[in-house]
Formats: sequence, structure tokens, C-alpha cells
Amino acid sequence: MNRPPPEESPLAALRDEIDKIDDTIHDLLKRRMALANRISETKRARGATGALLRPAREAAILRRLQERHEGPFPFPVIVRIWSEIMSATLFAEGGFAVSVFTVEEPSEESRFPDLARVYFGAETPLITARTESGVLRGVRDGKASIGVLPVPADAMSGDVGVSAEPWWLTLAVSDEERPMIVSRLPWLAGGRHAAGKTNALVVAMTPPAPSGDDVSYLAVESSDTISRDRIRSALAVVGVAVTGSVAWHGDSGAPGRWQLIEVDGFVAETDQRLQRFAEQLGDDVGRIEVLGSYPRPPAPERAG
Repeated sequence: MNRPPPEESPLAALRDEIDKIDDTIHDLLKRRMALANRISETKRARGATGALLRPAREAAILRRLQERHEGPFPFPVIVRIWSEIMSATLFAEGGFAVSVFTVEEPSEESRFPDLARVYFGAETPLITARTESGVLRGVRDGKASIGVLPVPADAMSGDVGVSAEPWWLTLAVSDEERPMIVSRLPWLAGGRHAAGKTNALVVAMTPPAPSGDDVSYLAVESSDTISRDRIRSALAVVGVAVTGSVAWHGDSGAPGRWQLIEVDGFVAETDQRLQRFAEQLGDDVGRIEVLGSYPRPPAPERAG
């Protein structure tokens, strides 16, 4: 009987070393989950319920890993691995599910379920919704921990996902407890991991926390005489830099003109700069609502 030749000892030794590394990775994953369970038990003892997404904490982890990363292993794969690890941890805490906006015929710009699956793990339940309001309702009612929605665009731009009354306006005019913007997807731009050209914002019932490098959203109700340039100038006076904006003209239920302003840095609802901003515009401005913040994704050249 012919027997296969024995493996060369150097190759066998390398494979043995890989097996040991795999065992170590597995042991560390089990240890990490055990520590996460202890944290979850501590939070429950303090009265917390359900799983809570912590984008600022997750961004800090990924930024730290990016700073120390070197070698040929692609960093986007590191992001994918850690996304799965953190999603598994959230699922273990109990009740973590994602409500995601979807369209009947998705394009490169509207693959929201694909994007959610990439960043929230293969085992995380996805609840699809055909309307933006359906996503918000799922988050408000507690059926989903978070919601994935299109990045806002001007109502007349023709961009994917834009409705006659945009979802961000629903947040701005709500007098009840409302979801807030807490993250943006993809966290790492570029690469096949990013689900094509799709971009989305993530909302949750828990308020965002500063990560050290953030982008915030303000919704501003004003008269038609207030231009984007005037808002940009008024914010610059109080030390807030505008990075983008979209506009919506209201009718019944939300009269006047609303602008969604994207600004550099973390802005909380209690930020004193907001009062000074309102004073700059005087009677021409009505409500100013903070809709949330997200950790800024790294620049494409640092994506690896």
C-alpha cells in the first residue's frame, strides 16, 4: 500500500504554530465574551435593560487598532472582524435587532440591508421597512435597537430614499421622546466591505456620546429669508464650522423653511453655542433642534 509522504518538518511546524494561534484567538474571544457578560450583568443590576449600541466606544476601539495596525493583513478586514465581535456581544446582551430602510429595486446607492449586515453582523436580526417612518417607528416602539436610514438629501435632488417629508424633519418636530443620530455607515470608506456606494445614518433611542472626532446635525426652523450662507456665517461666529446642509420647505404641520445643518464636532442639546447662534439670527429663526452626532470615519487614505 502506498502511503502519502510525511510532511516536511518545517511546514508541519508552521502549521502547528498556526493551530496554536487559532486556539489562542478562540480562547481570547471566549474570555472577551465572558467579560462582556459581566458588564451586562452589572448594568442590569443598576437598572439598565436591553442591548445598547455605543458608537463612540466602538470608534475609539477601531481608531486604536488602526493606529497600531501594520503588515499585509487588510485593515478593512479587521473592521469586519471587530464588527462581528461587537455585534455578537450586543446580541448576547439581549434583544439587539436592526430596523433598516429598504427599497424594492436596490441600486449601488441603496443597498441598506447589505450595509447593515456588514456592520452589524451575520447573526443580528434585520427588520426591513419600506418607509423611513417605519424604521423610526420600529426604534421608538422598541422592536429594534437601532434604525438604518438614508443620508439626508434635498427634497428635489432625486437622491435615493428622499421622501416628501424627510425622516429628519420627523425627529425635529417631535414633541415626544425621539431617536437620535448616533452613527454613520460605512465607518470605513472604500473597499468591497462598504456595500458599494451606499451611505446611511444610524438612529437609536440612546443619545450619542462624544468620541473625540465627531460630526453633528442641527435642524433649524427659519423664515424663507434665511439662506444657507447666513446660517453658515452665524455658526462660524460662535465657533461652529458647517460641513454640509439640506433644506426642506414645509406646509401643514411644519410651516416655514427647515434646514438640516451638518457641523464639525460634537454638539449636545445643552451646548451654550446654540443660544448664541440663535441670537445671531434674531426673530428670523424658530426652533433649533440637535438631532445627534456620529463618530467621524477615517479618511480614505487611512483605510488601509
